[in-house]
Amino acid sequence: MSFMLKASRLERLIPKLELSLTAYIAATTACFLPAILLALYYVFDLQRRQREPKGCRKLGLPVESNLADQHHERYSGARQKQENGIADWRVKSLWIYPVKSCRGVELNRGTVIGTGMEYDRQFCFAQLASKFPVAHDASLEEKADHKWKFITQRSIAAMAMIETEIWLPDPSSPTHSKTYAEVQNGGVLVIRFPKLDTEVGIVRSLISSFVSLFATRKDYVRIPFDPTEEQIKSNGYTTDHMEIWKDFPKSLMIASTERDEPWIKDLRSFLGITNHLALFRVSQEDVREVYRCAPRKDEVGYQSTVGFQDAYPLHILNLASVHDVASKMKQDAPRLGAMNFRPNIVITGGEAYAEDLWKRIRIGEHQYYVACRTVRCLLPNVNPATGVRHGSEPNKTLKTHRRIDEGDPKNACLGMQMVPAKEHSKIKVRDAIEVLETGEHFYIKQ
Repeated sequence: MSFMLKASRLERLIPKLELSLTAYIAATTACFLPAILLALYYVFDLQRRQREPKGCRKLGLPVESNLADQHHERYSGARQKQENGIADWRVKSLWIYPVKSCRGVELNRGTVIGTGMEYDRQFCFAQLASKFPVAHDASLEEKADHKWKFITQRSIAAMAMIETEIWLPDPSSPTHSKTYAEVQNGGVLVIRFPKLDTEVGIVRSLISSFVSLFATRKDYVRIPFDPTEEQIKSNGYTTDHMEIWKDFPKSLMIASTERDEPWIKDLRSFLGITNHLALFRVSQEDVREVYRCAPRKDEVGYQSTVGFQDAYPLHILNLASVHDVASKMKQDAPRLGAMNFRPNIVITGGEAYAEDLWKRIRIGEHQYYVACRTVRCLLPNVNPATGVRHGSEPNKTLKTHRRIDEGDPKNACLGMQMVPAKEHSKIKVRDAIEVLETGEHFYIKQ
């Protein structure tokens, strides 16, 4: 009896809550939401791990970019460290771009081969530049107007949103086995791009919105990096000539909308392309030799070649020069960074534009020929983070201040093109750079 009296008094002291149906549902959801979110996180993380190529490791930095502080004033040139009045040049950042004009992969160290950085620009997208496709075994007359022509951010800025990864065979991996296709083909190229929202209905839209809480929805495809002959046959890969500037190298066609492959059809829609789209890989059967301003075979022991680079194996960029160009741009212009110029090697330690007169340098223990200046097009106007092209900058500022090469007086220059003195060498971040020879440059057009 005493217990019941106490309980009755307690009820009078505690206010009675009368929840509406909506409030009740909200309270219940709040109680279970953390568990639901945790379960979904586990599912998505498991899915991510299952997608990782077997027996491989991901190439690239596991931590913050070496360019995270690139806008700091200490890289502006005059304030950079000097010893005995001599610039202390160092490698600040290293980059490869597995697919031409798509996002790159940053490295701490890498291998330089005759064609440039290993894994750099081995793939390239191209669109069919003819009204009607023709059969692979058609006559030359029929093929006359059938041309696969390379595409870049120069004309399609949205390519900046295509992400790439390189996964390499790793014998230390617990899943490594020589029987896996991922290991046999020398690794895997991963391509990701934003997924267009085609969901229909309230339920599907809600699911799509909920998934976006964890990650941006993206299409995902895995490509054999260097397929074997057997894999080429089994996957139905073919070869065709692809136009890149004035070259028409015979290249391996990995995927094409002509074959009705879903992922590349989705990519074509994302890029807003109406012509057929294809992904090509460099073929060792038809290499592109580099001449123009490059050293000759009798000078370096080999004639340099490139994959799908525009013209030369390596592009080096002085961060102080980027700072100086940025300082001359209007205040309302987008922030300029090294990645607007898609370099392989970003350097710091000296004055802006000192590199304009370099002819031969040593990076670490290895020498490089500085062949010519890099003539700039409109591509740097594309924001590498958003894929949005600015109407005038930095091209306007560059053409005002950097038309310095008599070989191409109408266009601006920033950065330098290089050829490795050896067909195999190593390079790493913080490597010291020694200038061995200087002189004038005269750009030779294609």
